Amino acid sequence: MEEEVLNVSEETQTQPYTEAKGGRFTEDELQQMDYARAYLYSIGKWMKFFFVLMVICIAMMAIGGLTCMATSPMIGDIPDLNMPFWIFGILYLVCAVVYIFPTLYMKRAANAADLAIHSNSNEAVLDFLKNNKSFWKFCGIFTIVMIGLCILMIPIMIIIIAAAA
Repeated sequence: MEEEVLNVSEETQTQPYTEAKGGRFTEDELQQMDYARAYLYSIGKWMKFFFVLMVICIAMMAIGGLTCMATSPMIGDIPDLNMPFWIFGILYLVCAVVYIFPTLYMKRAANAADLAIHSNSNEAVLDFLKNNKSFWKFCGIFTIVMIGLCILMIPIMIIIIAAAA
């Protein structure tokens, strides 16, 4: 499947604002705006789909966390770790709360994309871009933190294994 490539003319690059051309759009600009609307529409639909998936995942994590905490008195400590089972419930609930933030950014961006398509509003496009940037910034920071925790866990696991042996 080939992707459509947008050809941006030199005139469009040097004079992007319609005020410079007497308030009229060229044919190239109109075609590019149609492509931009189609891309925004597609991105908005996919973002809504992933928003629904993330809400389902958050709900399952919360239910799993509450289940772990509720069944902890019946299960007791985890064998070989000597750790109470309810700790997993707390971890699941913390993960569910953390996942709420990127989910909200995604939903806001999807709503802004819809608004931008239907209202031709520059503010809605900027809102879409702002929330999309916030989503990816959160994902990037979260990824860096998780990589750091994984690196930190390597020596801790070595020490625990050495102490158990």
